[in-house]
Amino acid sequence: MKILFVSHDANRAGAQLFLLNVMKYLKQKGVEMQLLLLGGGVLENDFAEICTNHFWPNTNPQKKGIKKAISKLVKSQNDSNATQQLLENLQNANFDYIYANTIASAHVLPKLTEYVKAPLLAHIHELEFSIQLYSQAADRKFLFSYATKIIACSQAVSENIIEKYLVSARKIEVIHSFVDNEAILNRIEATDNQSIKQKYNLPETGFLIGGCGNAEWRKGIDVFLQVINQILNTSNENCHFVWIGVKKEGDYYEQISYDIAKMGIADKITFIEQTPDAVELINCLDIFTIVSREDPFPLVMLEAALAQKTMIGFDKTGGCREFIEEDAGIIVPYLNTFSMASSIIKLFLNQSYAKQLGQKAKDKVLNKYSFENSVMKIESLLGSF
Repeated sequence: MKILFVSHDANRAGAQLFLLNVMKYLKQKGVEMQLLLLGGGVLENDFAEICTNHFWPNTNPQKKGIKKAISKLVKSQNDSNATQQLLENLQNANFDYIYANTIASAHVLPKLTEYVKAPLLAHIHELEFSIQLYSQAADRKFLFSYATKIIACSQAVSENIIEKYLVSARKIEVIHSFVDNEAILNRIEATDNQSIKQKYNLPETGFLIGGCGNAEWRKGIDVFLQVINQILNTSNENCHFVWIGVKKEGDYYEQISYDIAKMGIADKITFIEQTPDAVELINCLDIFTIVSREDPFPLVMLEAALAQKTMIGFDKTGGCREFIEEDAGIIVPYLNTFSMASSIIKLFLNQSYAKQLGQKAKDKVLNKYSFENSVMKIESLLGSF
């Protein structure tokens, strides 16, 4: 079996980390593979340790005026030649499968499949807002029609594809995303909470309430600020708030920084940029919030569950409701920040109930959402083509 994996980039985010874990597993099983990266990122070296990496040429000239025009023309020709050479190399590799990870890979598939004549397995990690944002209509139409099989990372993703794109349910396999449970548990066990708090200047006493994700509208950091404001205005509990994984630049970050200043809560919230210590930081939290407007099946939710954190999230946002259900956390109405704040305050006052929810969440991951269960389903699916 020889597989060409396609990833939209190599950043440290859920879908890319998922792909990395799958590829590590398949390498151990002796599967031959190569990876086509459409963008770079901090995981490039990790991927390179597994197999040969190829990079899709792109044009992004920064020059201005006539120099920009000439540079763009030359670069466009060079990229065209490089793309042709890359496609011919991939064609000669004789792959048995193409495995395209995320909808953001869709734009290369029409051209790629002209050269690599192999069944396409498309793994979709996105719900509708992100599908619209990260793909063009023609490209996603091609993907959904050409793919031999589509993996949906949650039932919510499957239902959206069926409803919006009229894809047959028989063509879709729901395989929930996963993390390496054993590795995460080992990291949690080895975490010195006091040292982590000191490293990131977090208070050593009081309640820590947090979330994790990029600084973008979909992840809802602005919503998190509204929850903070309501808690601080209605509770006397000693609490601090932390958000993990923020890139401290861009319009959205500037907007939430503006709100923080106006609310006067800068001393109550800590922003931490992307870090390999995310699991250790989550382990320091008392309550983990999922305030995304849309999140198909966030892997950080599984990490928080393994750390036995009490989780609270919004309904109608995707995988959050699918995982928590009625017993592994608290679900409140969509973007109802008052309800979320009130629920968090109640958890302050009922620690035994909070711990019960955290234990249930951990048990659910270990019993239902293990690495072994999901990766074996993927392996079986590949073998069934």
